[in-house]
Amino acid sequence: MEAKENPNIFFAYASKPPLRVDAIRQAIGELEKRGVDAVGWESLVVSGRRLIDPILEAITRADIVIVELSSFNPNVLFEFGYALSLGKQTYIAFDETDMSAAALWKTFPIFEQIGRVDYSGNHQILANQIVRNLSESTQSLSQSLIAGAQPREDNAVFAVHSPIKHTAAQSLERFLERQTHLTFRGSNADLILAPLEFYTKEIYRSSAAIFHLLGSNRKRSVEHNAVSSFLAGFARGLELPIIMAVEGGQSNPLDYVDLLYEYDTAAQLQGKVEAWLGSLPKTAGSKRRMGRLALDIELPLHSFGEYVAEYETESLPDYFVQTSEFNAVVGGEAKVFAGRKGTGKSATMSQAAAELALDRGILVVPIKPSSHEMSGLTQVVSDYGSGEQLEYMLTMIWKYVVQTEVALRVIAESDVSPGHLIDGEVVDDLRNLLSHMSVSAESSFTDRIESVVRRLEKVHGGQGLTLTPQDVAKALRTDGLSRLVQLTKAALREKTRIAVLVDNLDKNWEPSDQLESLSRLILALLVASGKIEKDFEHGGGSAQEFECAVSLFIRTDILEAVKKYAREPDKIGSRTVDWNDEQLLVRVLEERYQVNSRQSGGTMWAELFCDEVQGLPTRDYLLWRVLRRPRDFIYMANAALTTAINRKHDRIDASDILYAEKEYSRFAIEALLVESSSAFDELEEMLFEFAGVGATMSEQELDDILKSEQNADQIKWWLMSTSFLGVETSGGKFDYVEGLDVSRRKLRVAQRNSSNNDRVLRFQVHPAFRAYLEIVDDDLHA
Repeated sequence: MEAKENPNIFFAYASKPPLRVDAIRQAIGELEKRGVDAVGWESLVVSGRRLIDPILEAITRADIVIVELSSFNPNVLFEFGYALSLGKQTYIAFDETDMSAAALWKTFPIFEQIGRVDYSGNHQILANQIVRNLSESTQSLSQSLIAGAQPREDNAVFAVHSPIKHTAAQSLERFLERQTHLTFRGSNADLILAPLEFYTKEIYRSSAAIFHLLGSNRKRSVEHNAVSSFLAGFARGLELPIIMAVEGGQSNPLDYVDLLYEYDTAAQLQGKVEAWLGSLPKTAGSKRRMGRLALDIELPLHSFGEYVAEYETESLPDYFVQTSEFNAVVGGEAKVFAGRKGTGKSATMSQAAAELALDRGILVVPIKPSSHEMSGLTQVVSDYGSGEQLEYMLTMIWKYVVQTEVALRVIAESDVSPGHLIDGEVVDDLRNLLSHMSVSAESSFTDRIESVVRRLEKVHGGQGLTLTPQDVAKALRTDGLSRLVQLTKAALREKTRIAVLVDNLDKNWEPSDQLESLSRLILALLVASGKIEKDFEHGGGSAQEFECAVSLFIRTDILEAVKKYAREPDKIGSRTVDWNDEQLLVRVLEERYQVNSRQSGGTMWAELFCDEVQGLPTRDYLLWRVLRRPRDFIYMANAALTTAINRKHDRIDASDILYAEKEYSRFAIEALLVESSSAFDELEEMLFEFAGVGATMSEQELDDILKSEQNADQIKWWLMSTSFLGVETSGGKFDYVEGLDVSRRKLRVAQRNSSNNDRVLRFQVHPAFRAYLEIVDDDLHA
């Protein structure tokens, strides 16, 4: 964007504190004295009330927009998002001397790539900084924020779930899940982890957007409402239909009253959203965007794609890299598929399901409960039974859930499969049996799970805290399961295999008194899966050769926590995906480049990347600095690509990679903290103890860092098992591993080698985390 000779500047800022407002007013006055056309929102106010339309019109007319963000006021953030979506040259004015503001800034890393003007609360400094920036020509950030975005989807609605699952939030999420004719973008996003361009791309490909804000008294309301308000402004700038809702009776963040709906009950919220969805314009048969079609970006490569598999289900098959673990799932060999966040667990499940479905002799049954569905089942574990009675009840619940889901899948496929594959007459008998068992083919999985919980509660009747086998059989009508299996097998005719794939059981995993209940629920599935397989293979009185395999996809750290409650944890066999093969990990990027790039004939490394970074070939530098996970490799590459786009570079050079590394390192730390929730309530302060400490340390130095922690040994093991710390296994070689068992083996090897070679045992912080720890150290000494 070329610098305009006499630009029009608009200031967006909060109405308090008074001293900060006074500084902005004086800065506007100072600019006017210098002949700069500058105006603030206060000049547009009528009778002391902010009016949205005049403010947004002023932003539309402006060439440059300055947003004072020290308090992260939601109104200012809305205007900020609006300005960015219009392609305005936008700067953040920030009082870095305000300690509370500086602390708040650290919780919003998504805004770091936007130009920030630090003015120390001084109007003269702010005016000088703005005048200095007027001569610069910059590319519109909105171009890079939507670079590589997918085309608009007619029935897609952007709707990030609330981080606090109060009744109204949970009710709304369940309602949205039942709207199967719509696709909800961003619903599983984590406000902590997802980068700014993820949100903007998801909004760009949507036709409308829902923003559910938190009341001001709720935990996480500050960060959730801030990001939501910014994104709502961005969506408004793209002219998408939007609705913003918040619980009433509180000091709510936005005073744009025409946009914000305040509700008092869950029913009011659901009714409002339902009516709003019904009022959206229909574009059947048209690909015309309902909102403003944004920017034309002609670059050889816009993006390497999403780092979260769930958000690229359409394009993932084009560049999915098959692993031996993937082949084990497809072959029915893997009963438990474990992987840390970002190793490709969900991608493996989705692609395994697609691969298996290509074989007409296989019935594929994916089961992915949502978090609130798992909450209901977890509550059952907490409320009813103990000991063997509890184990029996949970096993029967899983048998009921899985076997009825298999039967329902048969019914669904009967409508599209040839008669020689599925017997229509038997399907009618199967449908009648399910009806007798109170299972409806038309109901959603959510409804079926809730029905299980309600029936158990009804049979329980408040009499004690146990449910007998007779109670469970009565509630679930398990007397029909044997007949269900028989009819299912008879209906399948030429199909000889059932593949049940279960994912998402760890979605509700967080520090709480329900951890044991969740663990026992997952353990029960492992027990039940063997019984389910035997029932289908040998049950039903049929001599038909039949194979059934139940595969569970679960995070490695969750599996390790589950093992604590198992009688024989060593017998829980699992396949753990790892990416130690460098070439396999590199292929993750190369395959994406071949699909997404407009160039052909050369290699990604020659066409897109500089030759070296800090003396190392670029490929080797990235492998050194990034955790060995597809998610991390993609995130880092996208961050470097975005930086290069912003700087108008024709290739990603070394400075782009070094800058992007800081953003990626913060992402890696925050992802680590999310994973720690299954093991520790609070780990952030302890991790920051490593700031300012050398990357390599002796065992004694490590013990000194952890000495104030009550569970220091547990934390040490956990830091090793998550690759935060590597251990020196031979002279100068540090091994970083995934998983508790393998970390213990590595430590024993390292201890033996250090003893045999008469040297001190040493540890090292993974390079992925060092850049952010250096930033923290600089802040501490500033």
